[in-house]
Amino acid sequence: MARNNGERDMPIATDGRTADRPVGMPVGEILSRIRFENRWTLAEVSRRTGVSISSLSKIENNQSTPAYSVLVRLAEGLGIDFADLIGGSTQKFASAARVITRAGEGTTYVNRMGAYEALASGLAAKSMQPMVIDIPRRAGGQKTVRSAHKAEEFVYVLSGEVIFFMEPYAPIVLRTGDSVYFDSASEHGFSSNSELPARILSVCLERPGTTIRSSEDIS
Repeated sequence: MARNNGERDMPIATDGRTADRPVGMPVGEILSRIRFENRWTLAEVSRRTGVSISSLSKIENNQSTPAYSVLVRLAEGLGIDFADLIGGSTQKFASAARVITRAGEGTTYVNRMGAYEALASGLAAKSMQPMVIDIPRRAGGQKTVRSAHKAEEFVYVLSGEVIFFMEPYAPIVLRTGDSVYFDSASEHGFSSNSELPARILSVCLERPGTTIRSSEDIS
């Protein structure tokens, strides 16, 4: 299957997830459906979310894969849950709510940052977003994809080693069992420190008003 330019350098997860085999409906199709149901123009969605009209058009036409930071901004501006944009969410968090995610059964999504598996994606309106992410090695002089979104984030290295980049600090290697808790509003990124993908657990606690742009905005 031929890939367009936006998919050319997509990472492949250690369990076989790729951009060619997403779980659920593509983000562009979901975004288009939401616009149609609400009779919103691209300009109106751009006004609500802070994502440019050209970027929204590329997303809807599956010419680019939005970064996590963009998904968060879209969800916030459209008044939906992050997981709704990647095909999850069936019930809202409430008293005595519980959702179990069996191994390998999270909702998957791939962009240039890595191959994501959103956990507890069947539960909307939760305060935290847990994800398992397979981080590829950045070849040669390839620039590490950076992200910035208004959140507190906790990352735990499940396997392999990752190089953690965060402004204004020097890059640091995190090994299996290491963890970091940081302010995601600072530009940050990860790269595997070996030829194989590394795997991390990321838990984000998003803050209101996520309007930060970064180099990860359109991957």
